[in-house]
Amino acid sequence: MVSVVMIAYNQEAVIGNAIKGVVRQKTDFPIELVIVNDASTDETLAVARQWQQLYPDIIKVFSNPTNLGIQANYIEAFRHCTGKYLAMCDADDYWIYSRKLATQVGYMEHHPECAITFHRVINHYEADGSKSLSNGGQAVDTDITHLSRANYITNLSVLYRHDLVNLSKLPEWTMRHPLLDYTIHMLYAAHGKIHYFSHPMGVYRIGASGTWSNAERYRRLGMSLAVREDLISEFSDRPEVVEGLQQASANILLHMLIAAGDDTRLQQETREKLYHIPTYADDKAIDAAVARISATRPPMKKRILTPVRALISRLIPLPKP
Repeated sequence: MVSVVMIAYNQEAVIGNAIKGVVRQKTDFPIELVIVNDASTDETLAVARQWQQLYPDIIKVFSNPTNLGIQANYIEAFRHCTGKYLAMCDADDYWIYSRKLATQVGYMEHHPECAITFHRVINHYEADGSKSLSNGGQAVDTDITHLSRANYITNLSVLYRHDLVNLSKLPEWTMRHPLLDYTIHMLYAAHGKIHYFSHPMGVYRIGASGTWSNAERYRRLGMSLAVREDLISEFSDRPEVVEGLQQASANILLHMLIAAGDDTRLQQETREKLYHIPTYADDKAIDAAVARISATRPPMKKRILTPVRALISRLIPLPKP
């Protein structure tokens, strides 16, 4: 009924929790866990094989002879999936609710118009051990027009109706981008509704890489922009989707302008792109928008409470898989 995709690279210390969260699912239907090791140089593959010996009817383990990278490894994993539904759980995340799949499949079996379900997750920030909940204020039922404006789906929470998208023949342009999650969310959302469960059912691990430099932030924003530019072409026949993607692109460009700092070349390149958006056709409009973003600060109450909440969250143990 469900294929769970788990890609892994050098994650011997954490993959056990990820696997445990899957094999402990309580369902009245069969599931399969497809693990694809991307030529790890540690004992990730050995750990996966040990779990496979314990759950041979559930776990399938594959290993690439050479490292393919995240995007290509996902595509390799999709080739091995046979389920009616498709779930995702990378080796450094894990599920904490034993009826996660039963809950999502139950809803989708009774709502054939639904293409995607997803749920709230606990964000775990490894840098300081603090935690937060995702999707504050999230609408329960949305569609592709909402998703075009912002990506609010955490990958480990998603369940797709598998056959709506041919994952073996993704658009050629997807190969230009290192990450696939938002692209796949959008391709599936083109075929139906999106439903949200407010119960936290997984832990999303955010690595302790430290604060990004402006240059790194600019680069990452540029990657997000490039995906949306290709999605605009992909959905050119759906003006309501294009409008949302254009709004998101404009917002990304404004943040890129801030991240560009004093780099005149990046400043000019970013402004040139903004000039093509009617709302930002001149420098005066662009500067006003940047000033609004730069001046935006959370309310005083939230500025005080946020450090307190972070401190308290560090004292609360993470749920186990």
